[in-house]
Amino acid sequence: MVTPDFLRQYSHFAGLSPEALQKLASIADEQTVAAGQTIFAESDPAEYLYLIVRGEVNLSHELGSGELRVVDTLADGELVGWAAFVEPYRCRTLATAVKDTQLVRLHAARLRDFCNSDYALGQQLLTQVALMLSSRLNSARVQLAAV
Repeated sequence: MVTPDFLRQYSHFAGLSPEALQKLASIADEQTVAAGQTIFAESDPAEYLYLIVRGEVNLSHELGSGELRVVDTLADGELVGWAAFVEPYRCRTLATAVKDTQLVRLHAARLRDFCNSDYALGQQLLTQVALMLSSRLNSARVQLAAV
């Protein structure tokens, strides 16, 4: 069971009110993914926002040639699944567990409802998603510069 105190340990949620943390905990569950298992694929409905509790996740894109290219590797404490916040709510990458990985997943539709009704919660989470996207864009720039 995911508790508000558990979520508070992570910077993405640390500044939230006890009430907001309780809301998030009510729509969260734990998932264990074995090494090599797909968490979500490109074009899948973005049904969850994930927090990596322990493990490692590769984000990959399929190139026009059919080659699968890893574009980022995420680890403990990072969020995965930003598409849960952006229409049309479809995943943009393939997410695969590199090793056995523990996740907390937050139900996306209910999370969006909470964000729409609780301004502070929405602002905090969207700020975290924006920071995540900024970091991922920086990683992409580094990779492009190395090509």
